[in-house]
Amino acid sequence: MQQFVDKINEQLPVHAMWDGYQIRKFKRKNLVIGGSQDWIYYHNVDLIFKQVTFFNLPARWRDTQIVGEDLFRLSDKEEFAQHHPDFVVGDKHVFAIDLHFSYQDIFQKHTYFVVASRVFFERLKDPSGDGLVEYEDPLGEVGFLPKTNRLDNF
Repeated sequence: MQQFVDKINEQLPVHAMWDGYQIRKFKRKNLVIGGSQDWIYYHNVDLIFKQVTFFNLPARWRDTQIVGEDLFRLSDKEEFAQHHPDFVVGDKHVFAIDLHFSYQDIFQKHTYFVVASRVFFERLKDPSGDGLVEYEDPLGEVGFLPKTNRLDNF
């Protein structure tokens, strides 16, 4: 799986998505994260996680909040358990996204997780005209960067 994640990160233009990334949809345990240069008109890339059992990503973030050239990385059960000791990963893979946020003048790294069976990447050769997002954040009213499993609220 590590080689697959590395290959996706090589193809994914992290700091070229000027309008950032956001969760486009979550349906039938499939999580789709889109990246766009201009969300008003279209999106350019999709990162698709299959058979998701856990995710706690914010609904949207900017590419400036990513340090380095990789959008996500393959994590492990031990790192995940440090953050979420009560959740059983099972036979799934743990993917992590490290985002850096400034909150009350403090710039900090926050690690978010997706627990899924597989991940795919799709670059749209002719950017899709659908800049629309079908995802409605179930924890949108909770406050700054909630870290609980969003699947508990679906």
